[in-house]
Amino acid sequence: MKPLAQCLFLIAACSLLLIPAGCKTSPDSLVGTYSVKDGGILREFIRIERSGDKYLMFEKDNRKWLEPQEIAPVDEEGLEKILAQPVDGSANGLGNESVAVVQVKKGWKMDKFESTTGFWLASALGPLELYKN
Repeated sequence: MKPLAQCLFLIAACSLLLIPAGCKTSPDSLVGTYSVKDGGILREFIRIERSGDKYLMFEKDNRKWLEPQEIAPVDEEGLEKILAQPVDGSANGLGNESVAVVQVKKGWKMDKFESTTGFWLASALGPLELYKN
């Protein structure tokens, strides 16, 4: 395969798959609203917005969105600090020193947790599956 054809193939593969090895996505792909399952019912929980060159994370407390926190891109090292344990595999995250919304390949595992949606919340309390709306 010629170099240009190889490059085009890799770009196409990265655009079709969710963060496979060697393919990174932009933090902008995390902008949106996320729900959690509460008693089998999806409930809005986190919203991420971009404002200029900043990212803001809102948490929903029952019926209203709380004041936003400024967040920034988080790499594997940052996730390891939040979770206080090693993280294997590619991850795309936005968060701060204590919490992050993370995008991984569906089926990604950490201890007993397996992400079925490809999105989860990292915190000191452990991973929480998120459902992107």
